[in-house]
Order: sequence, then structure tokens, then C-alpha cells
Amino acid sequence: MTNSEEQRTTQSGDQQQHTHDNVSLLDELRALGTQLEAVARAFLASNKAHQMQQDLQTGVNELITKLQGIGTNETVVEVTEKGKQLVEKALENPTVTDAHAKVVNKLGSLNEDLRKLASTLADDKKRDEQPPV
Repeated sequence: MTNSEEQRTTQSGDQQQHTHDNVSLLDELRALGTQLEAVARAFLASNKAHQMQQDLQTGVNELITKLQGIGTNETVVEVTEKGKQLVEKALENPTVTDAHAKVVNKLGSLNEDLRKLASTLADDKKRDEQPPV
């Protein structure tokens, strides 16, 4: 195997590892979003949160409107592409790769804590809804 072929094989392996790391991070971020949604739903289902729910809905609607406008902005598209390239280059650095692994691990822990919190909130709501004995 020539030196050039060896480099391509090594680069291909590195790219596969970076892709796997990115998938792990994306999976943890998705799980985080799911857990945040579960916690938010459990909280919003409580009687105490009615006014906050209305305020939150108004804020979310405003945010959605603004984000939709940003997504079509040419500058934002360019910055996003440059950001992706920067991340790919940064993941070639072992320090960055190690930090990335730690972030994924901590997000996993945070997701587990949020699962527990959502479960506790749901159990509390069920208990509050039961008629007194």
C-alpha cells in the first residue's frame, strides 16, 4: 500500500469516527429535547402553570416567526456552512474530540436526570388528581 493510499484509508477511518461522534452528539441533543419537552409538558399540565403556559405560547410563536425569517437569510446559510466546516476541522484535534466525548457523556447524564424529573412530575400530578380518601 502506498503512502497516499494509507493516508486516504486513515482519513476515511477518521471521517467515519467523526460521523459517529456527530451522530452520538445529535442523538443526545435529540434526547435532551425530548426530555425537556416531557418536563415542560408535565409542568404545563399542572394547575399552577396556566398563565405561564399562555405566556410561553406567545413567546414561542414570536420565536418561530423570527426563526422562519432567519432560515432564508443568505448570510445565515453561509455562516452555517462555514460553521460546519469549522466543526469538521476542529474534530481532527484530539483535545476537541475528547471534549466532544465529554459533552456527549454529560448530555446523556442530563437526559437521564430529566427523564427522572419528568416521571416525578407526572407521578405528582396523578397523586394531586386522585380524590381524597
